[in-house]
Amino acid sequence: MKKLICCLLAIAIFTAIVPFGVLAENRKYSDLVVVAFGDSITAADKWQTHLEKQFGMNIINAGISGDSTNSAMPRFKSAVLNREPDVVFISLGTNDSAIDMAKYVPIETYKANLTYFIDECEKIGAKVIINIPPPVVDEIYLTRHDSTPFEPYGGPNGLVSLYAQAARDVATEQGVFYTDLNAAFSATPDYTVYFPDGVHPSDTGYKLYADTVAPVFQKLWLGDVNLDDTIDQIDYLFIKRACFNTVSLTNEEFSRADINGDSAIDYIDYLLVKRVCFGTYKVQ
Repeated sequence: MKKLICCLLAIAIFTAIVPFGVLAENRKYSDLVVVAFGDSITAADKWQTHLEKQFGMNIINAGISGDSTNSAMPRFKSAVLNREPDVVFISLGTNDSAIDMAKYVPIETYKANLTYFIDECEKIGAKVIINIPPPVVDEIYLTRHDSTPFEPYGGPNGLVSLYAQAARDVATEQGVFYTDLNAAFSATPDYTVYFPDGVHPSDTGYKLYADTVAPVFQKLWLGDVNLDDTIDQIDYLFIKRACFNTVSLTNEEFSRADINGDSAIDYIDYLLVKRVCFGTYKVQ
């Protein structure tokens, strides 16, 4: 009770004494350092282009064709950590599952590598989104690969699905967001049309990829109206004043203030962000 009273007093005092002009200089998505770390699907720089247009930001392409989590490990510091990113997309796993090739990475090692990437990002304060490996098309994939090692798994896609689940498990265990691209593509009536060479998406496939990533990226910032990487009294004040129509939010700020996702800034968002400030609610 004492803590609650102190929080209430702090917010009341803050609201009373801080001129709103002091709060006007909010960061934008364009101010963020965002890195996409991955393999050839990332190196193509196509799903990122869709996101850049949607959010008005720049994404640093740190994708290398053919990379697995093992081969990407030596460049992780220079390609990702040294850039001091705000957000890192980790998009690896398809090559790890290539059991008939030298690039193959056993699934337990794959999980350990993902965990390492997440831990290192969090040490420098970067937010992480794991992009789950999308499916592959067995018939086309096997025109370039030996089918025998994949038989115990029901084919290449059966093995990819195990790596997809491993990536989900790591993200859940580590408490980071993930984009379930495997589920998104697999849910379509004939996902094979999205992968003309069996592995890499078509232009339409890259659009679906980006459309699946976008809402997860937005979730990173729910409640953080001024994009300063914390939800506090300033965000509370923005949402409160938006509720009373005493401030106009930009479209970008609106998307972060709309905590419950109902396309309105109202008392529910106000109460939720208030609870976040009191430590009784978590929006992410």
